[in-house]
Amino acid sequence: MDEIKETHKELVTIHYLGSTYETRPIYYIKIGLPSNRKKKIIWMDCGIHAREWIAVAFCQWFIREILQPNSHNRVINKALENIDFYIVPVLNIDGFVYSWTTDRLWRKSRSPHDNGKCYGVDLNRNFNSSWCTIGASTNCSSITFCGTGPVSEPEAQALSQLVSSLKSDILCFLTMHSYGQLILLPYGYTKDPSVNHDEQVSNPLYLMNHRV
Repeated sequence: MDEIKETHKELVTIHYLGSTYETRPIYYIKIGLPSNRKKKIIWMDCGIHAREWIAVAFCQWFIREILQPNSHNRVINKALENIDFYIVPVLNIDGFVYSWTTDRLWRKSRSPHDNGKCYGVDLNRNFNSSWCTIGASTNCSSITFCGTGPVSEPEAQALSQLVSSLKSDILCFLTMHSYGQLILLPYGYTKDPSVNHDEQVSNPLYLMNHRV
């Protein structure tokens, strides 16, 4: 991240998001051309599930792709003039490190629960949105353990606080996974479509069929 900042000083700044349970700092990269006016935001985070290494690699690849050709690609340059990209390369750093050192398939964070009998929360299920209803577990041994309460985990708290302060300017919120080659749209707790479901479905398809 420091190398990227030094190489692209005109586009890149690095910001502190928060701390993990094991006190590792979480940073995000902000990419965009300087502007005197308020800009809209595209948010992207990777590595919320520790074992999904390719998701972390994707964030690195995306940053590289958007920075390297910007001086020659008018579409990317136009996007950087009007939009700021906020990118968290690794959100679940504790779990990510643990998946490298101890358990390759570790998925959750690393906070202790039930007097140390089990560890970690599925950070993807710890947010304060229909918390612990469908597809989540209250059993701390489960890989889908939702935590002791909404945003009980420091990683989820840090992300939630920043996003809440920016939400009026966020155009798109993306969380990258590697479980399947799918575009998953809200919501996860009901089969009822969101109010802008048609727009969400049409835009990704448009982008895939009209590559620039």
